[in-house]
Order: sequence, then structure tokens, then C-alpha cells
Amino acid sequence: MKYTTDEDALVFDGVYCAAYIMFLTGAACAFSGWIPAGSLWLMAGGITVDFFATVIPNSGCKSLAINIGTHPLIIVAISICVMVWLLFLGAVFVHLMGRSAHFFVMIVITKVLWFLDLVLFFYGVYALHA
Repeated sequence: MKYTTDEDALVFDGVYCAAYIMFLTGAACAFSGWIPAGSLWLMAGGITVDFFATVIPNSGCKSLAINIGTHPLIIVAISICVMVWLLFLGAVFVHLMGRSAHFFVMIVITKVLWFLDLVLFFYGVYALHA
């Protein structure tokens, strides 16, 4: 599957956006104090979907490869994505240690970085290749 048709682009972009929305929903539940354990699972689910949607197509499997190019902006976006995954793992560790204030700060930073990642990625794929 190549990332060259509109249908393929819509599917992959939809998966990335759905993962971000899942993470935002979990973060909103965490900040409101509603279903604390469930909110962590929602955020972890969003991170996991994003991880597999990024890693599997770029792992060298030709049947699942997406042709997004190698523009430096796309490389920066993928690097920010890796930072998001690591920051979320750190936030979970901090949460397990019982430091709620640090957890919430790390989740806010994760949300902002992930938004920046999405904007840079979509800009790099669509605006620079038009």
C-alpha cells in the first residue's frame, strides 16, 4: 500500500488523528478526575495506536510502506513523535510514583508536542509535496 492515493492518505491520517483524539480524551478525563485508571488506559491506547501506525509502515515491510518522502520537516516530525512516546512513558512512571503534579505537567507537554508533531507531519506531507 502506498501513500499516493487519496484513500490511503485518508486512512493513515484518520488513524493518526484518531490516536491523538483518544489521547486527548484520556487526558481530559485525567485532568477532571473522572475515571482515573480508565483515563490512563485511553492515553496509553492512543500512544500505542500512534506507535504502531508510525513504526509498522516505516519498518521496511514493502506491502505496508507509505511513501511520505524524506523531507527534513517530516524527519523532525517523526523525531518529535519519538519524544512524545518517551515522555508519555516517563509520565506513566511518575504517575506510578504518586507525583500527580509532575504527571499533569508531563501530560500537558506531551499534548503540545504531539499537536506540533501532527502539524509538522501534515505540513511536510501535503504542503511541501504539492
